Amino acid sequence: MSESEFRAIREQVLLRLLLRTTRAMTVETVTRMQARNVVGMQPAYPRLLGNLDTDGTRLSALARRMGVSRQAVAQLVAEIEKAGFVTRAPDPDDGRGVIVSFTKKGREALGIAVEVMTAIEQDYAAIISPSGLSDLKGMLKAVLDKTDKSTEFGLD
Repeated sequence: MSESEFRAIREQVLLRLLLRTTRAMTVETVTRMQARNVVGMQPAYPRLLGNLDTDGTRLSALARRMGVSRQAVAQLVAEIEKAGFVTRAPDPDDGRGVIVSFTKKGREALGIAVEVMTAIEQDYAAIISPSGLSDLKGMLKAVLDKTDKSTEFGLD
């Protein structure tokens, strides 16, 4: 296989397309949030914040959800905590555990993020049509329903 054939195939691999879409949407989300005066939001934050339950999540669960080490999550949480979006507290059920929760600033940012992502999805619908976006979401959900055995998000 030639280098150009290899590149052409690689550019059509679903994982690569999903990763590129995730990166593009994350950058656009952060840019729009910053434009709406969400001070301190960085492109590395949505991955963790998107895995954080609204009532708080154990640090170890965040690590599992993100597929990274507990130490890596702890470093990112410390950075996001300094920016004022989250807070850490001892887990009342396990003294060794840590619960990460949204602060008031974090909850406000979450509300803005939902509005921004909804607007971005509307932009995508303008590109592929509203039914195309709905179909895409439905197809991805169908794949996840059959392949994602995780219960980390309350899915059974």
